[in-house]
Amino acid sequence: MQCEPKGFDYYHILWDQGDYYNPEFRSKNSNGKYIKEEGYATTLTTDHAIEFLDHREKDKPFCLLVHHKAPHCNWMPEPKYLTLYEDVEFPYPETFYDAYATRCDAARTQEMRIENDMTIVYDLKVDELRNVAPYSNDPHMNSWIAGLERMNPKQREAWHAAYGPVNREFIDRKLTGDDLLQWKYQRYLRDYLRCIKTIDDEVGRLLDYLEKEGLMENTLIVYTSDQGFYMGEHGWFDKRFMYEESFRTPLIIRHPGQVQRGGVCDALV
Repeated sequence: MQCEPKGFDYYHILWDQGDYYNPEFRSKNSNGKYIKEEGYATTLTTDHAIEFLDHREKDKPFCLLVHHKAPHCNWMPEPKYLTLYEDVEFPYPETFYDAYATRCDAARTQEMRIENDMTIVYDLKVDELRNVAPYSNDPHMNSWIAGLERMNPKQREAWHAAYGPVNREFIDRKLTGDDLLQWKYQRYLRDYLRCIKTIDDEVGRLLDYLEKEGLMENTLIVYTSDQGFYMGEHGWFDKRFMYEESFRTPLIIRHPGQVQRGGVCDALV
């Protein structure tokens, strides 16, 4: 995206929504170019945020917006978390097997079902089936291949070491029906939560910085996101339907002396 951020003294912006591995950033010093940086998008974004805080005019107030690429489909976890939660069986939402009997036609005909619409290669990362029909018809195949090709050799080696054995076991089991549906859900949720773990780490790193610099008591902190997401509710993934699970977004505010600790606001915001 070739827009120039307006009104900012400092910025590092990703190309489009950005890539998880070795993404391109554009800054005030890059002469309008997006320059590839080695690393993982979530940690790199935090690095740039702290870079700003380190070099700001410290006798003036500041406003810092830290917008992470993660979590966004398709979840691609940080290398150190590629096997995190692999031994965890996550619970299924109450509406996981929703038959849509009481739902409107739009709910019955959407294309967000884990069972029918979640892809084996792009969404679930079973790269071993990339060239096997019908999986080779994945409409996001080019994006998937490009994502793998962005990795450096060390990252790619870690990726295949983590996913390869699990993928081969999945292929050998030849799952069908509810067994296949449940496997897809568990794989998808594990990858999502692996990406969230890095978000937690990096938000924590920013808070630790503010604490270390004595800024916590004089800084308004707002934590929010763009939209909610279906994590198996109604048998869905994605976000394109206005039920409560997707409609709700987090909004947490910390402002010592101004915002009551543990308070809840019921207003529309």
